[in-house]
Amino acid sequence: MGSRPALALLDILRGEGVDRVFGNPGTTELPFLAALSETDDAPEYVLGVHEGAVVSMADGYARGTGRPAFVSLHIAAGLANGLIGLLNARRSRTPLVVTAGQQDRRHLQ
Repeated sequence: MGSRPALALLDILRGEGVDRVFGNPGTTELPFLAALSETDDAPEYVLGVHEGAVVSMADGYARGTGRPAFVSLHIAAGLANGLIGLLNARRSRTPLVVTAGQQDRRHLQ
């Protein structure tokens, strides 16, 4: 498909049968969102207004379907906001795969 990391991630998701990505994007996820929009058979993106809600939606989806759910959060506050949902999912043994975007290196200067 391509050599961009976001396209490689989409290849993996399709290969694993992922049909939805739950997320609350920040600037670090823009390449991934661009890859989703460029690809015809990409998973559906389910947008949430807060990371806690996003993780909870993915948790409910995984419980309802019996399949792992994929969550895309942004780093730092985004991941921290999703932690309570991750704790609930862990205690319920809900299968979630969570990625967190990395800060743009240009902000380090």
